[in-house]
Amino acid sequence: MKNLLITCIFLAVATTTFGQFATAEKFIEKYAKEKSFNGTILVKQGDKKYTGSFGMANFQFAVPNTMDTKFKIASITKLFTAVLIMQLQEAGKLDIHKSIRTYLPDYSGEAGDKVSIFNLLTATSGIRNSESEEDAGKVPRMFLKEYTSSEILQHYCSGKLENEPGKKWSYNNADYIILGKIIEAIYQKPYEAVLEEKLLQPLHMTGSGMCSTSKVVEKLASVYMIDDSTKLIKNDPFYYIENFYAAGAMYSTAEDLLRFSEALYGGHLISARSLKMMLEPYMESYGFGLWIRDRVINNRKISVAERQGSIWGTTTRLLYIPEEKITIILLTNMYTTSLNDFQNEIMNILIR
Repeated sequence: MKNLLITCIFLAVATTTFGQFATAEKFIEKYAKEKSFNGTILVKQGDKKYTGSFGMANFQFAVPNTMDTKFKIASITKLFTAVLIMQLQEAGKLDIHKSIRTYLPDYSGEAGDKVSIFNLLTATSGIRNSESEEDAGKVPRMFLKEYTSSEILQHYCSGKLENEPGKKWSYNNADYIILGKIIEAIYQKPYEAVLEEKLLQPLHMTGSGMCSTSKVVEKLASVYMIDDSTKLIKNDPFYYIENFYAAGAMYSTAEDLLRFSEALYGGHLISARSLKMMLEPYMESYGFGLWIRDRVINNRKISVAERQGSIWGTTTRLLYIPEEKITIILLTNMYTTSLNDFQNEIMNILIR
């Protein structure tokens, strides 16, 4: 009798969960079309998965987005960089509490002996943001010329400290560019080669890599913007995406990002101890390269690990909800839909 009762409860929960997911699938299809979502979406809860692609990867040649389309993923790149750093610490090749100059002895910035790797990971370095003084809406100077990563480090990531390290949270691409150079220095290999060897190849992420203006990447989506005054589609402004380097220059597919997410949160890339450090919400709920926020959804308190990305028309999301084993991936090549609203609506349906 007891076993029968347990079986009935399990079937009831499973049926409810299946029904919620089916409702979410219908909602996604309807919402994406009504809101002119342009990109790819992947939602997974347990063993149930939804995938869908909408709009165009290339408007000039009428090429539709598909699940094979590769998207620039912007600052989701930072999460890969953080994992590579934690792998180095586990191997005994790096200590996140040591300073920048421990690993980059020629680093010329004021932060060299004052800022730790931990400060870089958590956006508490105090290093001046090289993009902060640029005109809003215009491409910052550091992306208008082709630089080597060493030149970017020297010219744009070695400025004066704006505040004392560890005292204030300030989001800054420079932090993760410096981390990329530290990875290169320890491995004595380019960041791209380390990324490929340590993460992309082991996870069979064949649709992922680093962007550059000179590289031809098959099935890479072009990026567009909507002109505010005319409401017409226009091409993204020209910039050297490779200058985002370890802070934001990757491309990937939704399925590849799912592989990465499952490997990371499943404990296959770093130890449980390292993952716990990454997912600790420090200042402004920021961990190592992502936000960890508590949300109340349908009267339930849920912890959400979220990595956002945004570079002009490129807008991305990679969310994981550990308690529910829910992954939400949103990749766009034209910002036509509020991804915050979209992801929140999906969570409201799935979490009961």
